[in-house]
Amino acid sequence: MREEEKKGKGFVFVDKRKTHDTEGEGQGGDDASSTAQRSEEKKAAPKETPREDPKTKTAEPERSGQPLPAVDFNALILSLSSSVMMHLGVLPNPVSHETEADLPLAKQTIDIIALLQEKTRGNLTQDEEKFIEAVLYDLRLKYVEVDREKA
Repeated sequence: MREEEKKGKGFVFVDKRKTHDTEGEGQGGDDASSTAQRSEEKKAAPKETPREDPKTKTAEPERSGQPLPAVDFNALILSLSSSVMMHLGVLPNPVSHETEADLPLAKQTIDIIALLQEKTRGNLTQDEEKFIEAVLYDLRLKYVEVDREKA
């Protein structure tokens, strides 16, 4: 039995799992003092301070001092349309920094946006409806233009 248990103070939980920041620890020889030391180190580490998103009333973490962009329907459509433009070869791939055309994938993403338009009909604001309609129109024209150039 441990000293704490003998004195009637209860029992002590010792986490013996390995983590990337506690290499070599947790292999049987953990004691309460090393657990307390790790606990103090975690308290001293700077924590990410969440801020409340006024639209969703949920806390969102900040990255590198910059808040994350708001998530709404138009942002989703804009993100998908950026993917289409990348797959059409208009925008460079953010990883390879090269323009690569993948027309079947561009068409599939356009179809996903059209599916979202169909499934959300009647639930969008007038501005959102106009936005998705304009985005689909522009993407379809660009797809036809790129497809003709490839042929």
